[in-house]
Amino acid sequence: MLEPATAGEFKDTMVQHRSRQASRKCFANVADASVFDLFCNPFHPQLSASSTIPQIHFYERLFGYMLFLFQIGVKTDMSVVHRTKKSAINIGSAIVTVPYLCGMAVVYHYSSKYLDKTQTATLGLVTGLYSMTTFPSISSVLSDLKILNSELGRLGLASALVTEIFNIFLSATFSITEVVYKTGTMAAFLCSGAFVLFVFLVIFVIRPAMFWIIKQTPEGSPVNDHYVYLVLSLALLASYASYRFGFHAFFGPFFLGLAIPEGPPLGTAVIKKIDTFVNGVLVPLFVTTCVMRVDLKDIMNWRNKVDGKVDNFMVQTWIIIVVTSVGKFVACLLLPLYDRMPLNDAVSLSLVMNCKGVVDIAVFTLLSDITFLPGNAYALLMISIILNATFVPMLVRYLYDPRKKYAGYTKRNIADLRTNSELRVLTCIHRPYNIPPTINLLEAAYPTKEEPLAAYVLHLKELIGRTTPVFIWHQLQKKKNTESKCSVADENLLDAFENFEKEFKGALVVNTFTAISPPEMMYDDICTMALDKFASLIVLPFHRKWSSDGNSVELEDENLRELNYRVLERAPCSVGILIERAQITHVFSPETPHTVCLLFIGGKDDIEALFFAKRMTKNPHVRLTVVRFLASKGSNTNVKDWQDILETELLDDIKMNKKVGDAYVEYIEKTVKDGPETALVIRSLVTEFDLIIVGRLAGIETPQTSGLLQWSEYPELGVLGDLLASTDAAGKASVFVMRQQITAMDIKK
Repeated sequence: MLEPATAGEFKDTMVQHRSRQASRKCFANVADASVFDLFCNPFHPQLSASSTIPQIHFYERLFGYMLFLFQIGVKTDMSVVHRTKKSAINIGSAIVTVPYLCGMAVVYHYSSKYLDKTQTATLGLVTGLYSMTTFPSISSVLSDLKILNSELGRLGLASALVTEIFNIFLSATFSITEVVYKTGTMAAFLCSGAFVLFVFLVIFVIRPAMFWIIKQTPEGSPVNDHYVYLVLSLALLASYASYRFGFHAFFGPFFLGLAIPEGPPLGTAVIKKIDTFVNGVLVPLFVTTCVMRVDLKDIMNWRNKVDGKVDNFMVQTWIIIVVTSVGKFVACLLLPLYDRMPLNDAVSLSLVMNCKGVVDIAVFTLLSDITFLPGNAYALLMISIILNATFVPMLVRYLYDPRKKYAGYTKRNIADLRTNSELRVLTCIHRPYNIPPTINLLEAAYPTKEEPLAAYVLHLKELIGRTTPVFIWHQLQKKKNTESKCSVADENLLDAFENFEKEFKGALVVNTFTAISPPEMMYDDICTMALDKFASLIVLPFHRKWSSDGNSVELEDENLRELNYRVLERAPCSVGILIERAQITHVFSPETPHTVCLLFIGGKDDIEALFFAKRMTKNPHVRLTVVRFLASKGSNTNVKDWQDILETELLDDIKMNKKVGDAYVEYIEKTVKDGPETALVIRSLVTEFDLIIVGRLAGIETPQTSGLLQWSEYPELGVLGDLLASTDAAGKASVFVMRQQITAMDIKK
């Protein structure tokens, strides 16, 4: 008769014995199939017959990960491949082949001495998977670091897309090889033929049908939900079809996602429908369930429990992780350095291309499910991925700062422009109602052949339903006779500025661009273009939209306000924020002159505003009034520095001559004792003018503005700009708030 404790121990022993027998039977069945069979076909019948493999959990992960890859496919713009530069192709090819060749050389010339054939084959598969650079992981890291549309981000994204093509090709090759191995040449030929027909069906039937759906959707309207649900149903059918053809079940949905036109309206509608469910529920659950399978104790199991010797498979797995990571880092480092990329940027790019993510967790979890991957090796791989995803982005954030390229010592402002030189202005357009006030402002500046104007119009759109930022130069597309992806809004923008250019033929050049990027990264498109085009002024629209009478606020976009803040902090030239109180298109003529008022207190920003206003004096249809606010005698204004002397000299031409250029200029001096008195004077002027120009003077309190700074609602506009933009200010006058360029010398001060 056994004691209770002994009986319990005997029961536990029998359960463990039966479990080991089931495991041996499972792995005996698995041994009949190749490693490629197990990896490329997770629905292998020998696996499904085994009760020891957690099939239910595997199918749950399969569903979530399948939708994740479908979502990535929808977001991907495959046209980027045609526009990929040679450097990106070289980097993408090198970071796939170099680590894989180095790793396989170690496996077959070194590791095979310590491992049996099965372990060597499994380690070879680990080498191939760890050498991968997946597009979803790279795009996610670049997006999190907010450098997706920076120069480094675009290069990394294009290189990752090249590696993804390699991944797809290798996956298809492995699947075809396995079908041949399992069923014979004829059956493989039939399966491959069926899959080719599926590919042709997607390209020549389903993709045109997607464009038909887009044509049926009116401009600006959402896609009908029935079409969206049809697309999602097709994704599930594509998964089943690719599995039945002997290929990986993930391949079909991903390929179908690539065939769906990215961006609005269809791609955006599909992403919005599943984004919360996939990224908010399935992906976190997927990562959690995968990592929960890791026992941290296993990471310390470097010895076999049977004989106490060193676990060679664990050691060789660690060596492969190091070899492939170092090989990828070196390969990605040398090529950019050869192209004369700065060392910090090259190191940052190499780190980014080494990043791991959700896809890497998925493939190694799948490998653990379907092959004899020991628990300690699986734990080592998972821990290495987690550490990589945690610390590599931190290093990149420390090494790479995209703002550094904007700071410089070259003066790019209007005040320092040479006489009779070209003024280059970058104007930003977010919505159609931004177009008329921008054209009015540029027309008031009156481009002439002696002082021409180059306008770079940047139409900014939010990146939704795609992963790759898009940058379109519309004039270049016309020259190359390429098909443009212009929406109705883009066409209206092009027509408006083309007509404006014709009015000043020979004196005005307009180039229009469209940039599609995330709102938090639009500043990089703006600042980079201003830097590349040697712009002296950036014109930004204010984040508020007033009603047609200018008395109430209809729209307030906080994303746009945040964008204006970021541009003001980083801009490589002067910046102006244009506030349109009433949506009125002004007609310049002697009968209806454009009345402009410049409010002048003093400082660099006011000097910049003065020089911009003086350009308007060449316009015969402009009436300029300069109002200078002087502090009363009771204020501390006895000490005058060189800045005061310079300002007085600049205003002498206007003060002594009523006519400057071709326009009549009125000069007024107002003596005020404090800010409230200045505010009263300004409120009496706002109803008399069409445009008011003012310097920003942010955070600077003068005797003329004392008492107003603490009431400022919009610090980005400065004291006077905030006063003119408040809802209490009457009148329909547009307001242009200017800030002179901040150079590297200013930052050091």
